[in-house]
Amino acid sequence: MRIWLALLTIATSLVAGQALALPDRIGRIWQLAQQGMAENLPPLEELKNRCGADAVCAAQRIVDVEPRAWLQRVPAPDTNRIRLQKRTASISRAEWRGGRRYIRLSYFGRMVQTELREALLPVAVKGGVPEVVLDLRCNSGGDVERMLSAAGLFTGPIEQALILKTAGSASRSLPITADHSPVFSGRLTVRIGPGTASSGEALAAVLKKFANARLIGSRTRGKSYSQQVIPVSQRWHLLYPQANLRVPGVDWENGLVPDVPRGETESACPDNGA
Repeated sequence: MRIWLALLTIATSLVAGQALALPDRIGRIWQLAQQGMAENLPPLEELKNRCGADAVCAAQRIVDVEPRAWLQRVPAPDTNRIRLQKRTASISRAEWRGGRRYIRLSYFGRMVQTELREALLPVAVKGGVPEVVLDLRCNSGGDVERMLSAAGLFTGPIEQALILKTAGSASRSLPITADHSPVFSGRLTVRIGPGTASSGEALAAVLKKFANARLIGSRTRGKSYSQQVIPVSQRWHLLYPQANLRVPGVDWENGLVPDVPRGETESACPDNGA
């Protein structure tokens, strides 16, 4: 009996210790948000007093005071959605038009560098140095590291390609760590518009700065910051501004202005690639 009671006491102590070690979800959300651009972040105690243990309530309170943050519902991971994510290509179109190579880069997927390299391969084997038109009008941003890997195909390695600045911290630079020369170094035109945002704008700025790209179209959205995805619950994520993005000498807080303005006679994200 004494042995049984001793074992029960040990087990109870372990369970209690595990319970105390369980992460404070609201505290974790607040801590992750504080690592970003936390200029308008409510105090942690205020969140707990208002919401108790309700993490979704706390995230909504954060969104209420930070206009650049929002709650995003997490769709159920059904089989069709998983297959769609696996099939989603970064490049929605790659073709020849009047001697120019036209590539529409709409997404920074896991295979973006490989896809873009394959789209540029016909240029390398074609006689002469044709122009490449990179269409970013429907590129609303995504993973910054993947964006830089795509940029490296046009720039080669760059020591300080992008500058990140969070609230209350020193700036840090991100390099393009390409281990190769530019895959394409000829005439580059980048199409931009209101649908170009965040790291999509950063790519356009990087290519203008380091690959002598010419920007054609209309002013971009002006989302000059990245966002982190903070898990709130099984059904919700908090998207919170993480860091300001800037290319040395180029700022797009109010949107990138094209070198050649061109009004669009089509929808912002055309399906015909015109």
